[in-house]
Amino acid sequence: MRQILLLPLAAVLAMPAFSQAPADTTLTIRNIEIQGTRFAGLSERGGMKFLRVDNNLSSVTNTAADAFRQLPSVITDMEGAVTYRGSSHVGMFINGVPYGLLEEYSGDVLIQLPALFFNQILLGAFPPINAVPDGDAGILNLVPRMYGTGDSPLYVTLGAGWNERYNAGAVLNLHPGKFHINAKYNYRREYRERSFSKSTATAKNRTEMNNNATARPDVHVADMKVDYDLSAKDRITVHGLYHLMDYSRYGRINNRVFNPKGEQMKYVIRNRYNDQRQEAYAAEAYWNHEIAENQGFYTVFNYNNFSYDEDNDFKNENPQNGNIVSEDNQFIDHTKHNYFWGFGYGQEIDGWDFKLGYIGRARDERYVTTVSDKKEGHFVWNGDKSYHYDFNRYLNLLYAEVAKRWGDLAAEVGVQAEFSHTRMNDPQPAWGAAKYMWEETENSRFHLYPRARFTYEASRNNRLSLSYQQRVIRPNGSYLCSFLNNSDPTHIIQGNPDLKDEFIHNVELGYQFSAPRFRLTPAIYYRNRTNRIMETASQVNDETVWRKENIGHSQAVGADLSGSWNPVRILTVGFSGDIYRDEIDGRTIGYDEKKSLVCWDVKGNVNVSITPTTDFQVDGFYVSDQLTPQGKIKGRYSVNAGLSQYFLNRKLCANLSVNNLFDSLEETTIIDAPNLEMTQKRNRDARVAWLTLTYNL
Repeated sequence: MRQILLLPLAAVLAMPAFSQAPADTTLTIRNIEIQGTRFAGLSERGGMKFLRVDNNLSSVTNTAADAFRQLPSVITDMEGAVTYRGSSHVGMFINGVPYGLLEEYSGDVLIQLPALFFNQILLGAFPPINAVPDGDAGILNLVPRMYGTGDSPLYVTLGAGWNERYNAGAVLNLHPGKFHINAKYNYRREYRERSFSKSTATAKNRTEMNNNATARPDVHVADMKVDYDLSAKDRITVHGLYHLMDYSRYGRINNRVFNPKGEQMKYVIRNRYNDQRQEAYAAEAYWNHEIAENQGFYTVFNYNNFSYDEDNDFKNENPQNGNIVSEDNQFIDHTKHNYFWGFGYGQEIDGWDFKLGYIGRARDERYVTTVSDKKEGHFVWNGDKSYHYDFNRYLNLLYAEVAKRWGDLAAEVGVQAEFSHTRMNDPQPAWGAAKYMWEETENSRFHLYPRARFTYEASRNNRLSLSYQQRVIRPNGSYLCSFLNNSDPTHIIQGNPDLKDEFIHNVELGYQFSAPRFRLTPAIYYRNRTNRIMETASQVNDETVWRKENIGHSQAVGADLSGSWNPVRILTVGFSGDIYRDEIDGRTIGYDEKKSLVCWDVKGNVNVSITPTTDFQVDGFYVSDQLTPQGKIKGRYSVNAGLSQYFLNRKLCANLSVNNLFDSLEETTIIDAPNLEMTQKRNRDARVAWLTLTYNL
């Protein structure tokens, strides 16, 4: 496997004359600075939507998960899970690169990450050819804002919120000679209060569980980007990123079991003392060269590391007298090393645009869990519950695209050809035996991802487009691991060694109308899935276990609409909606037929410039019931408000925001399966208010 990694990497380093795509290619996924009219921070270019956080009052003081909700057809739940057009596996990148930070722990990251740190969020249903095909309905890309010579050399931000929440940050912007230096740091201290309850019924018994937990995460995030203008046609960039989140929490989990007559059979209180530390860092080098006016290339190398450490101390308590009857602990160490490298070349010849390139990726993932039980005053290692796995993946992708414009009609056709190799070393449990067996599996696959888009511009303000692309969702190591992960008793999960890649065909017919004070973007889309990956629940020994499954073949068809209206100078109204028919093949998990449900969501915002130095924004969303393999997630909504006041010739800004004004984000999951009925409710603290001061020199 070493050759699979080293040969393409050597090719990249040995080909300085055959690298990157021209400026218009690379700028679609990195180093984006959108100019022109923005509606509440939202703008659009080339079918990609952009959110400038500092121009959206409800997002300035909040987290990335809150800011995502300002994008059309994007919903995030209380734990930071992202849904776009009804799909829960949108690809998430930082500056066009996949990061281990934004995978299975992404929700925990997004609900703590200050939205203002990256400042720009890109949403694309049809990403550019030099973006990897990961994610079902499209991509979300966190893009650091570019601070130029016309921007302030120093920005300082201080904020405070209810329940001793704090935020402090700084941006340094320097341009000495041929160097362009952007450095940022942000510290955020949060407060998280969660409530959880679950009622589960089978033919055998009924289980009632509830848990309230609080935590105070400390989040440090910093990055530094240095550009050097080697010549008028060459720019070299180095970039580093660091992220650290650390917190402790306590949960008191009440667990009762009743027989069919309603008589209590068992009552246990499980106290959980939990410490978590998530650390990530990255280093990247990038070279962009313009050969001629319509010819250029780039080359890039990125390494990003992610480590997740979790310590759990469990104490089972007798509810009648408060005595501790048993103790155990569990330690988790999860580490990922991700490598990303590539080059691209672009050239225009007689009106034809050609783009060629290569992307290589390698992943080295290791997971270790150690469990011990307290016996006679000492903790003794429990070999039956301790486990580890090693997961490796190598991806080599070649891409090519040709584009041409004939007057008002334009077309682009491309393909991505990918060779992948995975290796999973996973101890398979021999259930009922004292030992388990080691099993190593390897798989290699070649796949083509075709794509095409046709655009017709009837006038300067009217554009019609039709696109097709194929995308993929790849199981990571935690999806494939066979062991039970019960570190969180409220959500016990298990991987699936037989899980297959999910392939998605996306078709979209879109229209865009834009005028100086009005913009409208409707679209109709169709999504066809093979081997759809979803989570299903089953009851095992009075506990609910969630397991990843391939839920057969399914389809979804829908339409969304987004728009903005600026009727007068002081007022801007934004709106969006999404409606789709989702389908799940329930026959793979015991149902007689496929399940379907019409789902929808709407959102809107109103921005008022009360005075030349005072801005006000109110926004909200509603999402209807959402289909799951065994039931549904009930509808919910939220309303937020923000107010900004500028001082000192707009050098100082005070921003006040309040989130979830009506405490309406409670999430209720209902399962109605042949052998299992469950109602689960989750909620978090509401009406969170922040006051933030930002000063620029």
